Amino acid sequence: MKSKEVKLSNSLTCAMEALQEVERASRDAGLNREQTNIQRLLTEEMITMTTDILKDCKGSFWMEWEDHECQLHLTAKAPIEPEARDAFIKASKQKVNAPVKGVKNKISALMAGMLCAGDFPEFYASVSAGFIGGVPVGIPSMSNLQPVWSLSTYEKNASEKEKFEEMEGVEQSILTGIADDVVVSVKSYWVEIVVKKKYEPVVLAAMPKFTGLSHICIFVDDMNSAVSYYRKLLGTEVEYYLPHWKNEGFFKAGGFMEQAVEGEVSIAFVGVPGTRLTLELMQYHNPKGRTEPVLFSANDVSGARHVALKVTNIDQAFAHVKQMPDTVMINSSKNYRPFEISPTKPEEVRFYDQGPGQIDQRNEKTAEILSGIRYFYFIDKYGLQWEFEQGHTDIGD
Repeated sequence: MKSKEVKLSNSLTCAMEALQEVERASRDAGLNREQTNIQRLLTEEMITMTTDILKDCKGSFWMEWEDHECQLHLTAKAPIEPEARDAFIKASKQKVNAPVKGVKNKISALMAGMLCAGDFPEFYASVSAGFIGGVPVGIPSMSNLQPVWSLSTYEKNASEKEKFEEMEGVEQSILTGIADDVVVSVKSYWVEIVVKKKYEPVVLAAMPKFTGLSHICIFVDDMNSAVSYYRKLLGTEVEYYLPHWKNEGFFKAGGFMEQAVEGEVSIAFVGVPGTRLTLELMQYHNPKGRTEPVLFSANDVSGARHVALKVTNIDQAFAHVKQMPDTVMINSSKNYRPFEISPTKPEEVRFYDQGPGQIDQRNEKTAEILSGIRYFYFIDKYGLQWEFEQGHTDIGD
């Protein structure tokens, strides 16, 4: 895709028109506000630099893009003003190799050098690192030559000494600090500058589209012991196991790392029979965290507090859990048992689309379901609180 071309001149109006066109083109290219602002900054520096170099600037400016790869094109008719061209020629004759500092001065010298290289081919030797395809040699005139210089090629091929001496101060330039590449070429009396920048595709925020429950993670201190424990408690079977898995981006207990670090963990995925629930057991080897589980009281505020499983044999399940080692009921009384939810009246149930006092069949049905539920709670050896319940036919169905 290509934007409309803007005619170049040394007037302020030219720059304003170019910025407005880049704004429109960036919107058509699907760039967000931040990316569009970057395109505007690059445009402003390109035009300012060129109109400073060329006292009588005549040419065109436009933007091209494809799949978030953007290019700003600027073509201007040369030669550079006589004073600058003559100064460069004089310097070339005297073989003065003073360093050229800054992007603007570098590109100005490139333009002048390319335009007069037919008379002074030795110019190429001084900036050879940046020419694509190497240094043109043995060419008596510029008539059939289209030299192309690339900043990225220069930075790749130039020695550290050349970079320091010739490009000192470049890091302060918007072009070199933001752009992926700056390409300068000359054909006959026309100069072209192309600034390239690739952006990451814009991802718009949207509500997650859930398809189901993936898993619940339980952090353990010893994987073999944990697998054995949950096999006895829930009758689980290991689906698959990662003994020592390394990955970046892990967090440490108590907060996230400021930078991604390599973590090493053991992971086992176990399924709970009769359900679609998968437990992910995870043991950290690196970075190390607290190894003693925190046992919260049932009424403590601490985020997600329990996992509830439906059962059809609540009394037998209670007897099984109660005899499990390293497992505690939330009530230490000997009289603790599966309890039935207190009788619930329809008027005690409220749906969000109902006004005060409104009751319909939904209230009656829900009250009937709640009144028939029996449940109990316990805390496993790793601090996770569980609820086993019998009688639900709505939640999760």
